[in-house]
Amino acid sequence: MSYKFIFDTSVLDEKSVKELRDAGIVNACSSGRFAFYATPILLKERLNFAGKGKIHPNAVEPVKLLIDLKWQRLFNEFGGPEGIFTKELEGKSQSEYLFIPHREIKDNLALFLKGGEFDDEAKQVIATDFSRWTEKKKNNKGIYRSMRQDIGEKIKKGKSTSRKGANFPAFLNINFKSMTIDKIKNSINSKISKDKLVEYWLSYKKRCPYFNKYVEGYLFIAWHIMASELEPKIDTNAQDDIEHLLYLIGVDGIVSNETDFMSTACKQLFPEKNFLSVAQLIRRLKNG
Repeated sequence: MSYKFIFDTSVLDEKSVKELRDAGIVNACSSGRFAFYATPILLKERLNFAGKGKIHPNAVEPVKLLIDLKWQRLFNEFGGPEGIFTKELEGKSQSEYLFIPHREIKDNLALFLKGGEFDDEAKQVIATDFSRWTEKKKNNKGIYRSMRQDIGEKIKKGKSTSRKGANFPAFLNINFKSMTIDKIKNSINSKISKDKLVEYWLSYKKRCPYFNKYVEGYLFIAWHIMASELEPKIDTNAQDDIEHLLYLIGVDGIVSNETDFMSTACKQLFPEKNFLSVAQLIRRLKNG
C-alpha cells in the first residue's frame, strides 16, 4: 500500500526541495510506493504569486517539484472549508465534496514557469480568493485578541484559566456539543434551516468528520491560548494550520518543518497520524 501524505507550506523551500529530490521522492510517487496529495491551503499559501503575474525566484524550484510529482487527486476547497462542512451537514456523500481533477492546475503552473500568463479571468479569481484569505487572517487576529482579553478579565477576577493541570480531552468533552451547535448556527452557509442542520448533526455526527474536527481544532486554539494566559505564543496562522490538518483525515501523515503550534495541534487532534519532518520522510523514502 502507498504511504499517503500531504505537505505543509514550510516544506516548500529550496533546501528541503533539493533534499527530497535527492532522496528520490519523484520516483517514489511515480511508482506508487508513496502518494502525494496537494491541499488547497498549500497551493494558496505557496502560489499566491500567480495572481500577481510574476513568480518569485525562491518559488521556482518548489513549483517545479509540485509539477514533477505524481499527485493523487486535489482536495476540493469549493467555497472554502465551509463548503465541505455545509455539504457534510446536508448529507452529501464524500465523493461529492472531497476531490476534483488537478491536471489544469499543473498545466497552468508549467505554462507560468515558461513565461506564460494565466488569462485575466483566472488571475482575477486567484486575486479575489487570496484577498478573502488575507481578510480571514485579519479577522482571526481580532478573534484571538478577544480571547486573550476574556482570559485576562477572568484572571483579574481571581478565576484561573491556565491549562496547567488540565488536559485538552477534558476541555473538549465539556465544550464540544455547545460549540458545534454554535458553529452550525453562525458559520454554516446553507439554504437549509439551521435548526434542521443541528438536528441532522445530532442524529448523524459520524457523517461529519471534517466539521467535527474543525470544531475540535477551534476549541484547541482556545485551550492553547490559555497555556500562556495573557501572552500566548500563537499567531494569525493558527486557524489555517487547523484547516490544513483537517486533510489528515484522508491520508497517513503531514510533512512539516514546523515545531510549535501545528506540531502540538497535530499530536492532540490526530494522535494516530504521522507528523514528519523532512528528514523523517527522507528516511521513509530510503527504507521503502
